[in-house]
Amino acid sequence: MTKYIAKQSLGHFRPGQEITGLEAKQLQALLASGAVEEYQEPQEPKADGADAKLSSLIAEVAELKANEVILIAGKEQADKDVAELKAKVEALEKSLASSETALKKATAEAKKAASTDK
Repeated sequence: MTKYIAKQSLGHFRPGQEITGLEAKQLQALLASGAVEEYQEPQEPKADGADAKLSSLIAEVAELKANEVILIAGKEQADKDVAELKAKVEALEKSLASSETALKKATAEAKKAASTDK
């Protein structure tokens, strides 16, 4: 049997109360006037895609965290490579400086020897 709920005060019925004890004609007249409405079971909230969106965002966050770990490892390796290359450059600069010194010395000795041969 259909239940009816008062939308406004009707006699001893208050808004939101179930209407009982009235005949079908009376209920139909009240329904037509808008004073009562048919009771409807509360419905589950409609799926607005929030759960799917949340799942999607969770998956995206997990992917971003994995990428972050990869990038951090890559940065650490790059920093290590940079340090090694700086050490090599420093060693090469020292070698170059000593070679330049030796060249200057050899050039000076050659000039000295050339001037004494004349």
